[in-house]
Amino acid sequence: MVGVAFLANLLSTGTTFYVFNAFLLPLCQARGWTRAEVNAAPMLGFVLGLMAQFVYGSLFWRVGPRALMVAGCLVSSAAFIFLGRVQGLGAFYALYTLLYLGNGAMNGIVANTVVANWFVRRRGLALGLATAGMSVSGVVLPYLALVILERLGLEAAFMIIGLLALGLAPLAWFTVRPAPESMGLMPDGDADPPGDREPWLHPEGAPPEASWTTGHLLRAPAFWRLGAVYSLAMMGAVGVTYQLAPRFQDLGLDGHRAVLLTALTAALATVGKFWWGWLCDLVQPRRVVAALLLAKALGLGLGLITGSQAALWAFIIVFGLAMGGVMSTFPIMAAHLFGRQDFWRVYRLLVLFLALQGLGYLIMGQSFSRTGSYDLAFWVFLALDLLAAWLALGLPPREIAPPGLDGQARPVGDLTSRPPAARPSSSLLINW
Repeated sequence: MVGVAFLANLLSTGTTFYVFNAFLLPLCQARGWTRAEVNAAPMLGFVLGLMAQFVYGSLFWRVGPRALMVAGCLVSSAAFIFLGRVQGLGAFYALYTLLYLGNGAMNGIVANTVVANWFVRRRGLALGLATAGMSVSGVVLPYLALVILERLGLEAAFMIIGLLALGLAPLAWFTVRPAPESMGLMPDGDADPPGDREPWLHPEGAPPEASWTTGHLLRAPAFWRLGAVYSLAMMGAVGVTYQLAPRFQDLGLDGHRAVLLTALTAALATVGKFWWGWLCDLVQPRRVVAALLLAKALGLGLGLITGSQAALWAFIIVFGLAMGGVMSTFPIMAAHLFGRQDFWRVYRLLVLFLALQGLGYLIMGQSFSRTGSYDLAFWVFLALDLLAAWLALGLPPREIAPPGLDGQARPVGDLTSRPPAARPSSSLLINW
């Protein structure tokens, strides 16, 4: 389950996001478009793609995750291939939106719900590994695209990378199942229900009974605070990373070195996804999130220092490690606060907050168009990260109960609820 989610995240994030570090400038030169015009495509596509996440969440139990993933592979592959052939901006925007819709059926709520259903005690590690595919795509696809682009041309590069998504379709169909209970198994491979939780005991296609309804969520302050934290944090993460190679080129690096440094940043983000996810299994996740957001703000500050190789490398290391933890901790926090049983209901609404991250593309594009530099955008994102870190510290430390219901919230995800074998041995980690 984690392996398929990893590949789905790799292909979907790579084709809509990282690969355009190699394609952005060649597209502008070949089509006569500006950077701001190309940047509008992911902003439009992402907003509609997020809206589709609500639909995919509703279809998760009715259709099944493997059918959604297969359909997403087919749509994404076709859309990406034709992106390299269109000549008009309108058609480019339409295909980019279709690409987001297809990728949304592969990753996002579909892949994350599968992993969250299959793991409880080791959820942080599992989701960290699954979401690491998002950053690994930044290591592999931009440089692969650049090599193909130089040897075979723009259209061939789009076609070859677009065909990669087809390989995931059969793997998803034969492997993915929505939850261990649908196969007579338990999360984490356990023989008994974890902690005080009962098994779902439902057949595939029948969702568990709801505890958190839409009305409950809209009345829960933690729901709004959590959405605000990640919408603010993701603006800088996607805005900076989407144009990281052009940023490096503006600093005087050649195209190959700029793409290689972008790949290195993505590789560090891969480590960050694993690291921050693993930490969420050891200490309170809200503190982990606040720490990574402070580190991300520090990285952006280092990125504002020009003319220094040391500052450049420090930016790559600090920003890369911190940026990687943003999307890996988002589903972890959702499951930590609202529980495994209702994860898909909660997450399909939470991801709608991420529509605001589309402003990150706009901020980066307008910063360059108006000032000839990305520095202004870096300052804006730094301030947003500090605000997000402060909001994260105000999140509840344990799983919360739906408003208006009697009973205490179970401390699922907190150290006190774990069996002795799962607790970390370090008193420093426990105290922190």
